[in-house]
Amino acid sequence: MDTKEWLDVKHKNDDNVKGGQTKSSRTDKWQKPGAEWVKCNYDVSNHAGRQDSGLRWIIRNSQGTCLDCGCGKFQGRQTIKEAECTALIWAIQCAWDLGYRRVEFEGDNITVNRLIRNKETNPRLRYYLEFIQQWSKAFTTVKFTFRHREQNVCVDVLAKKAVANHINHTLYHFCPRFLMSFVNKDAEHVN
Repeated sequence: MDTKEWLDVKHKNDDNVKGGQTKSSRTDKWQKPGAEWVKCNYDVSNHAGRQDSGLRWIIRNSQGTCLDCGCGKFQGRQTIKEAECTALIWAIQCAWDLGYRRVEFEGDNITVNRLIRNKETNPRLRYYLEFIQQWSKAFTTVKFTFRHREQNVCVDVLAKKAVANHINHTLYHFCPRFLMSFVNKDAEHVN
């Protein structure tokens, strides 16, 4: 009973994120960025040790149009938080290289998001967080938000494609055919 109560409270707290983050439920759809912004959703599938892990990101504008996306493989990290930071760093660097300067980076790891937003320290993630903070200063405006995984199917589709086709790293400057129906579905439901 204690475990069930703890899980129920944790689930409720995850859905009512504090610190200025948008309240979300698992049934919400992808949400568009503000005018003159782009949103970069990123995610990772981590396998600790020497097994390949996947990372992916997608950049969309306020109409929901896919502008650029990428996916790739890397050697797994010890923790999911380290892997999430690795994916975010790659997404940040790609967004910068592609010329985006007002970017909302949205991920599904609430702990990593909180650490970045509140500029908290974490000994294990210290170098990742410092690197992310330094890169953040290069943008005109940047923000970090949290959304549940179910609210962005597109990054999962990218990951499955990368793993299925054994893709090391791929960058698309358009919406690939295999992703188009998912991006269009999100754009139909854009708030």
